[in-house]
Amino acid sequence: MSVPLDLVRRLFATRFGGAGVIILLAISVLSIFAPWFASSGPTDIGAPSLQPPSWQHPFGTDSLGRDVRSVLLFAGRSSLTIGFCAAAMAFLIGGTIGALAGYFRGPLAAVLLRVTDLFHTLPAIIIVLFSVSLLGASFWLQVAAVALAIWPIEARLVYGQFITLSEREFVLAARAAGLSTGHVIFREILPNALPTVIVQVALDASTAILIEAGLGFLGLSDPAVPSWGEMLNRGQEFLELAWWMSVFPGMAICIAVLGFNLFADGVTEMFNPRASAVPPKLDG
Repeated sequence: MSVPLDLVRRLFATRFGGAGVIILLAISVLSIFAPWFASSGPTDIGAPSLQPPSWQHPFGTDSLGRDVRSVLLFAGRSSLTIGFCAAAMAFLIGGTIGALAGYFRGPLAAVLLRVTDLFHTLPAIIIVLFSVSLLGASFWLQVAAVALAIWPIEARLVYGQFITLSEREFVLAARAAGLSTGHVIFREILPNALPTVIVQVALDASTAILIEAGLGFLGLSDPAVPSWGEMLNRGQEFLELAWWMSVFPGMAICIAVLGFNLFADGVTEMFNPRASAVPPKLDG
C-alpha cells in the first residue's frame, strides 16, 4: 500500500479524522462546483424578496430577492479561499521565521522572536481591523491581513519543534556527516515536525474563516465578493423578519470550523494515539 493511501486509512481509523475530511471535502466540492448545485447565480435577482424556505427556495430568499442557497454556495468559495490561503501564508511567514530562529539561534533568533512576540501580544482582530482600515477591504488584501494576524502562532510552534528536534540523534548525525544546512532543515527536521504543523495549519484555517466572518459581519469585507460573513451582515437587519438569512450562513461557518477542528483532532490522534486515549476505569 502506498504511503498516501496508508495515511488516509490511518486518518479514517481515528475517532474524528474521517468525519473532518468528509465535511471539508463536501463543503469544498459544493463551493467549487457551485454552478452545478445552485439554482441561480450569486447576483441573480428575480424571486420575491424575504420568502421563507420552500420547495422552490430551500433556504428562502434574501432582501434583494436572491436565492439564499445559491448565494451560500458561491460565498463558500471566498470564505474557504480565505481560510486555506491565509493559513498557507501564515505557515510560510511564521514557519520561515520559526525555522530560522530555531536552527541558527543566537542574535538572529532573539531579533526574530522579539518581532514575533510583538505581533503575538496584539489581538488578531485588532491587527486585521487596522490592516483593513489602512490598506482597504479588497479580497486579497483581506487574505494578507488575516495571515498577518495569525502567523506568530506558526512561528512559535515551528520554533519549538526546531529547538526540540535539533538535539535529536539523527539531526546530530546529519550535522556530523557534513550534510548541508538545507538538507538538515528540509530532509531531517521539517518532515518530523510536519504532523504538528499540519494540525496548526488546520486550526489556523478555521480561525481565518471566523475572522473573515467577523469582518463581513461588521461590513468590512469586500462588497464585490460574496462571503458567509457578508451574508451575516445583510441578515442582521432582518433577524426577526427573515431568520433564514442569518441562520444558514451561520451554520455553514460552524460546519466548516467543525470540519477543520475534527481533521486536526484526527491528525493529532493518528501521530500521537496516547493524546486521545481513554483512561482506564478504576475498580471501586
